[in-house]
Amino acid sequence: MKFKLLAASVAVALSQQANAATYQLTELPRHDNSKYSYVSDANEAGEVIGYASNLFGVKIDVSYIDFDDSTFKNFYDNTKKQYELIDEEITFTLDDIQNSNAANTNAQAHAFMLSYLSSENRNGFIQHQHVISGIVLTYDNSSAEEFVVFDESSPDYEGLTRSVSSYLTSIAEDGTIVGWGSAPYKKITFTPDGETEKETYFVRDWRNKGILVTPAGEKIKLEPAFTEYGGLSIATDIKQTADGGYIVVGQSSTSLSQRAKENIEDNCDGKDEPVEVCVQSISTPFHTRAYQWKFDNDFNLTSTTDLGLGFTPDEDSEIAYSSLAVATNANGLTVGESRARRQSNNDLLPYGQAVYYKDGEIKRIKEVESFIEYSQAVDVNDNGIIVGVFGRSSNGSREYDSTGFYFDTTTSEFKEMPAYFESSATAVNDINNNGFVVGQGVIEKSGSNRRREAFLYEIGAEKLVNINSLLPCKSDSFPYTIAEAVKITDDNKIYAVATKTVERRNTLGGIEKDSKGEIEYESVSLPVLLTPISGEPESCTPPEAETYERQSASWSWLSLLALPLVALRRRRKI
Repeated sequence: MKFKLLAASVAVALSQQANAATYQLTELPRHDNSKYSYVSDANEAGEVIGYASNLFGVKIDVSYIDFDDSTFKNFYDNTKKQYELIDEEITFTLDDIQNSNAANTNAQAHAFMLSYLSSENRNGFIQHQHVISGIVLTYDNSSAEEFVVFDESSPDYEGLTRSVSSYLTSIAEDGTIVGWGSAPYKKITFTPDGETEKETYFVRDWRNKGILVTPAGEKIKLEPAFTEYGGLSIATDIKQTADGGYIVVGQSSTSLSQRAKENIEDNCDGKDEPVEVCVQSISTPFHTRAYQWKFDNDFNLTSTTDLGLGFTPDEDSEIAYSSLAVATNANGLTVGESRARRQSNNDLLPYGQAVYYKDGEIKRIKEVESFIEYSQAVDVNDNGIIVGVFGRSSNGSREYDSTGFYFDTTTSEFKEMPAYFESSATAVNDINNNGFVVGQGVIEKSGSNRRREAFLYEIGAEKLVNINSLLPCKSDSFPYTIAEAVKITDDNKIYAVATKTVERRNTLGGIEKDSKGEIEYESVSLPVLLTPISGEPESCTPPEAETYERQSASWSWLSLLALPLVALRRRRKI
């Protein structure tokens, strides 16, 4: 019976430190104006940061759109056909968008424009509005409020530009926050040489820049070591030191690659397009390195350190190489990944390898067994135990091929963590000072979109425990499935992302109804806090009998890959 299996699992996975056989769930506030809300980090005091996606009512600017453009017309025609295929009537015309503000008032037109702009931006066009419907959040007991990192008020429409990517990645014990964000896009006009007609472009001052936010709310930019063409910096983690100061780690640009220099010299002459547009089109112009910033207790910057690269590039190499600091502990032991060479034959490996940075050295955690193996260290506790993932990339994909590991820097012991079953992919997110690890793993052995659910693991134990097995049985009164565990505190509280079914809302925030006028429903993500309580697991319906119900309240792993913090969060692999 499931009850017996769960009881055995709990006995193995939870030590007396946890002092609980089950967890109770508290739903954290959701952002009212977004479809999905998440948690990204929390401190021991219960201060929480996170993010939200699918923001409702993002303003659309159509003032520069060429309504006679064949690509735009074809996109509308194809959208109209899609509605016809499902026996739905399209409720707007291109004339409505051009002359009646339908893009901001009609839900279908709004979704159409979001889709069109997204497709154009994916294709690399910089002559269309950039719309990013994700924001970052700070939580209190009753609300989840947007925190504006670098966005600004739009000169073209009411509100912020909504053209920035923003991330809050880590919060220290006193509430100091770090993260990063991009600069807002600005609309400019440019007349190419030999032409008389002005063209519209969207440009920004930098790609990403790190930020530190003090408990008083002061924003301090973490300037990169190399600032030409805006440079690049991100902050992934912060820890307070014994003397009251702060260690911040992340990544910084250190120079332009030779290939980028040549591209800029050969192509970015400002004749056919603005120079900044040309530079923006270069995908990886910078050499980037794992980086550390140190502050005193008054938030004065006291030092910056380039933590280095895991190999010495050839002198004639033209491409950009990178390393990344993902997390640090209170002692300054920093972990992450770096490009490196294979130790057996000195071949340059195509993917990053898990490393830790200590006393000016970069140390590899795992010897590479396959040329296409990748790995990343994602967290380290104050006892020097590192956790991360490794696997083999297939055609550039890491979706279903990752295994958790832990590494003790004191003993150099490397151990592969167990998974839900053989070949189940695992994503590790966090370790606390008691040696408990949380993350998520694939729970289905087949299918194109295999579901993942959150796990709890104790260092040295024999198996993962599905956190859902430590909660009440799923029912109308408990409609949650824990998809991912993000953070575990030293008192073993778990901050996680859950799913549940709610009324479906369109891109303007209105409730969706089907052709019969009945309300539609969908699964959404939301942040939750799981608190240990005394008791024993509840006997639930066997899993095979609840497959359909669980599927109705889950999302595919592919959709997780599109979330903002998948980018370079300390607990997530690119």
